[in-house]
Amino acid sequence: DRAAVIVRTGLALVGLYARLSRPFIPFAAETIAAAVGQTDRLDLWPDSATLSDPLFGFPAGQAVTTPDVLFRKIEDAQLADWAARFGGGTADAG
Repeated sequence: DRAAVIVRTGLALVGLYARLSRPFIPFAAETIAAAVGQTDRLDLWPDSATLSDPLFGFPAGQAVTTPDVLFRKIEDAQLADWAARFGGGTADAG
């Protein structure tokens, strides 16, 4: 029972973090919410109705998926291409 509570709380926190990060990284937030089946809850925010449901609830039996990598590593080839395209030279700070 204790393990179930821990896992359910962790998954509820994933949904909460998706809501919190949505204004800053909207596409990643949608991917995160989709992984825990909470895309329909992205617009929810605490109010008197949801505060009684710890962390806005995480339904028992909710399917969870593994998302693809959210943020890919910038490869050296990409960096060189971007430097050529966008003038990535360094300016002398002194």
